Amino acid sequence: MNCALCALMAVLPVVEVRGAVPCLALLKCPIEYLLLAYALCTATGIAVYLSLGKLVPLAERLLERRWRPGAELLKKVMERAERGAGEKVEKYGTLGLALFVGIPLPGTGVWTGALAGYLLGLRKRDVIIALALGNALATALMASSYLLSGP
Repeated sequence: MNCALCALMAVLPVVEVRGAVPCLALLKCPIEYLLLAYALCTATGIAVYLSLGKLVPLAERLLERRWRPGAELLKKVMERAERGAGEKVEKYGTLGLALFVGIPLPGTGVWTGALAGYLLGLRKRDVIIALALGNALATALMASSYLLSGP
């Protein structure tokens, strides 16, 4: 696997920079690839957020008509995203969403943050800022953990 593919992994849900950074560190890739991974992941999160307004209602209608278990699964995923970020966002606003995105724990990240921002009805500008800041935090935390544990 080369450095460009490791950076490209950052666009994948679940993987994001949390998976791309260890790959980049193991291959001893130049810092430019870390910045590329951050940019790709952030852009993907923003694109996901901006498309949710059209995709969620369409998916709900389609699944409701064609595949009820899928509709229930979508509902559970959306409830989990809203519940996971809701308390933090209500208390801390944009900073809360940024922290939710930035702390590298299971069920957090730009994909989930984009969905949470959409479901909580936050302003577009605030969600985009939170995704960018939160992903910068996640990238910095992951990169520093690998820098500190290196030889």
